[in-house]
Amino acid sequence: MEISKTTRGRKIAFIADVHSNLEALTTALKEIEKLKPDKLICLGDVVGYGANPNECCELVRKHCDVSILGNHDVAVFDSNIADYFSPYAQESAKWTRRVLKEENIQWLMSLPLIHKEGDLFFSHGAPYSPEDFIYLVSSESAVWSLKFLEASGFKAGFCGHAHITYIFATQKQKDKNLYVGAPESINLDDFETLCINVGSVGQPRDRDPRLAFSILEDNIYTVFRVQYDIETASKKIREAGLPEILSARLFVGR
Repeated sequence: MEISKTTRGRKIAFIADVHSNLEALTTALKEIEKLKPDKLICLGDVVGYGANPNECCELVRKHCDVSILGNHDVAVFDSNIADYFSPYAQESAKWTRRVLKEENIQWLMSLPLIHKEGDLFFSHGAPYSPEDFIYLVSSESAVWSLKFLEASGFKAGFCGHAHITYIFATQKQKDKNLYVGAPESINLDDFETLCINVGSVGQPRDRDPRLAFSILEDNIYTVFRVQYDIETASKKIREAGLPEILSARLFVGR
């Protein structure tokens, strides 16, 4: 399957997993603005973990053309989902609910689970079951996602949630072997179907503390990693009384 004319020739920027990290988000938006994309899409989890949920909601609302729902966004208005969180994530979710403005809660409640655009599919977790927020990190979740995308007529699926910049793809050879990798740039037309983790702006977990965002221009997908003011973001987390691990992990990207 070749990428369609509906997406070829356009420049789309992706962010995901901002997690209330204002310093990372403002840096990412400045860098994205320099690249002048036609559209900016946020793949969920604007809030959680960090100390600036209101400011991050307001910036995403202002700058993103499309935003979809993440599991930490859901935890703001449905506390049941937090039962599956780690203890420090549960504490963060409770804190976020207390400090979020009502207008930002209502905005998060209005976000869709998925977005479709031409032959591209967007979700927070693995595409084959977006409502379950499954991490796209295993061969099993990748195979199910790729089968879903191919059967549904999509060339590529883009998701967040895993906080890593990783690509799973079906090779074009007759046996359609699974490609797994983390290249800085890749040509979508070199593969049959792709499922792409776009990485995290505010909580990277691939042992690289730099924020991540990505660009799809024509049929070339490129990952960008940028340094930001981790010291300030970390200090704010501590001063808010949030769990120490949420502050410390920013420095190591895990």
